[in-house]
Amino acid sequence: MNQLAFGLTYALPALGAAFGIGIIGAGALNALGRNPEKLSDIRTLMITAIVFCDSLAIIGIIVAIIAKFM
Repeated sequence: MNQLAFGLTYALPALGAAFGIGIIGAGALNALGRNPEKLSDIRTLMITAIVFCDSLAIIGIIVAIIAKFM
């Protein structure tokens, strides 16, 4: 049971981060298709948003490790 709890504690935030990154990528490609001359601005904002989504996955693995050893 502890193994399942550990897996779900990390899998759910990672899944949410993956969906978030997919939505960010789709939005960036849509914006780039509408306004191609703003490539550098769109890329900068996209990378910043991806970093925030990845931080959720990192927090999820930290919480999973803490929960496993307590």
